[in-house]
Amino acid sequence: MYAGHAGLALFAKSRRPRVAIALLVPVAFAPDWIQWTLAELGISRNPSISHSLLSVLVGAGFVAGAYWLATRSTADAAILGLTYLSHWPADFITAVKTIWPNGPEFGLNLYQYPAVDVVVESLVILLCWLAYRRSLEPSAKNKAVAWLIPLGLVALQVGFAVIQNPAVKEPLKQMIAN
Repeated sequence: MYAGHAGLALFAKSRRPRVAIALLVPVAFAPDWIQWTLAELGISRNPSISHSLLSVLVGAGFVAGAYWLATRSTADAAILGLTYLSHWPADFITAVKTIWPNGPEFGLNLYQYPAVDVVVESLVILLCWLAYRRSLEPSAKNKAVAWLIPLGLVALQVGFAVIQNPAVKEPLKQMIAN
């Protein structure tokens, strides 16, 4: 899942408005950012290090514990931990993941079907955004600009699906390499 993680952060924000969206979004994407950082540092290209269920549970516990120590808010810490934890089931839908590092992989792997993936992630984004929108003040709910959030996230997901297509990806790589 890609843009759907941001949608899940919006849903979490709708449940605990005091937790900053600027914190929820990075937490929702944390396993991806850990994986990219480890790869860029040359430490590991193994996604199960950051994306196995065990790794995600440890990360969720760490994030929730650190937030609780800073705020003493159990409910807010729980929503932060659940937002981190939401990464695994969301990725299970779109990719294949492990239970423990280097364990067997399984999942629905909708990335094999880009059009289906875009529809599923767009639905996740829309439903999560609708929950978030209901949590807003009445004056903010009716602003047309608020629709830019789900539209932008869906556009991001479509762009992600397009550049993953080998017919698009390879020419882009060639253009960047030159």
